[in-house]
Amino acid sequence: MSVLAPCTVPARARRIGGMPTPRIRPLAEVLSAQPRPRSTADPDDGARIRRAQDELDRVAAALRPLAARLLTAVADVLAGRRPAADLGPLLAPDALATLVRATQQPQHHLGAPGSRRAPAPGNRTPRAGLRGLRVCAVAPRAAEVVAVVHGHDRVRALAARLERADDGPADPGRWRVVALWPG
Repeated sequence: MSVLAPCTVPARARRIGGMPTPRIRPLAEVLSAQPRPRSTADPDDGARIRRAQDELDRVAAALRPLAARLLTAVADVLAGRRPAADLGPLLAPDALATLVRATQQPQHHLGAPGSRRAPAPGNRTPRAGLRGLRVCAVAPRAAEVVAVVHGHDRVRALAARLERADDGPADPGRWRVVALWPG
């Protein structure tokens, strides 16, 4: 007695005629097919990959507080609470130029002409805050960061690439924003 492999086409589709009925092969024929070749991958590859991923996860976790402070500062520049020049040492020239261009675009600040609401007398523009932050280390010396930043009347997305810059053999390096995408 031969056992048949189950049909994968739904009965309704077979009744309607929308799909052709597949040829059903006996289970013994299916099981007697050629065995799959063994993987030629080194068994230590999996352990090596896990160790590398664990190292990247540690880098991302250590970088999270710095990334939060950096992107909050960038959001403050975009909101007009701080000058872009304050972030000069922390941003690469291209990232700083992107930030300056983004601050020159017309936007609605609290109290600015055309804004939706005026600030209360004596109140300053509130500080930007992070709603969400994701840090992904893509290499031991590079990470990509994405954040959702809320301000007075606007929610923005910010993305940045951070890289570790060496300042010589005495200094192990510091993180700098080399690319910035303000949303």
